[in-house]
Amino acid sequence: MANFQSIDLNLLRVLVTLVEERSTVAAARRLFVSQPTVSGALARLRELVGDELLVRNGRALEPTARALELLDALKPHLEGIDGALKAATPFDPASDERLFRLGCTDAVAFALLPRLTAALRSAAPRCSLSVRVGDFRVLPGMLASGEISTALAFLREAPPATAKVKVLRHSPWVVLRDSGQPALEGLDDFCARPHALVTPSGDLSGFVDEALKEASRSRRVALGVSSFSLLLAVLPGSDLVATVPDFLAPRLAALGGVAIDPCPVAIPLVTNTLAWRAAADRDPAERWFRALVQDAFAAASDHKEAR
Repeated sequence: MANFQSIDLNLLRVLVTLVEERSTVAAARRLFVSQPTVSGALARLRELVGDELLVRNGRALEPTARALELLDALKPHLEGIDGALKAATPFDPASDERLFRLGCTDAVAFALLPRLTAALRSAAPRCSLSVRVGDFRVLPGMLASGEISTALAFLREAPPATAKVKVLRHSPWVVLRDSGQPALEGLDDFCARPHALVTPSGDLSGFVDEALKEASRSRRVALGVSSFSLLLAVLPGSDLVATVPDFLAPRLAALGGVAIDPCPVAIPLVTNTLAWRAAADRDPAERWFRALVQDAFAAASDHKEAR
């Protein structure tokens, strides 16, 4: 049996990452090491633990029961060590180098990134930003696995138990249309027009349709697109309308070709939640970055822009 007091902590980090990623290539990418380094670490771990830990199942590596037990036991302690060490490390944005990893929805990315990237480049010129776009289905998993350290999104499901959260804004919905089309004149007009729907999963129904059904009304969704940015390719010059969160609409309208109308349907507000890994809660660099994200999102949500 291995004496874990004598094991290199880096080996344990490799084990946790391998169990989460199920791939030596993906684990190497996340750990910023080579794939042979990860394979070598796995061989050493197998010898130390006396268990295969991960076995090949098709193209993926499947963790053994022992590996899953070790994951549950080791991960909280490793995250605690990381948090304690990072909390003791000062951060100077003007001179330090750091890679920040942000996950967000397509809508948040489109509204937030112009301000966030400008602020980051100005205040922390040697730091970099990696942005992963996802939705409430995938972002909690990215946060739990460490692919991102911070998320800003509508999170329908509860974030991981190891995450901390802060609600930043409850956003109403508005309607976008071609700027040459007449303004909406109420619910009847809204239901009569053809709609474009942003649908990452490919479904042609959403919050609006649920609300309309409760009111015994319906609409025709003529087009589904995978991202909000694609609305700029389909709304100008057409009779389509689209319902979007209000913090995104001014950014889209500022790029030209679309106008904003109030939404005549009572749709639940979008809760924009900032979530971050508990291990990074006291990290001075991550705390600084979260404040930067909050400021940039607050500015993006300010409706002083032309409507």
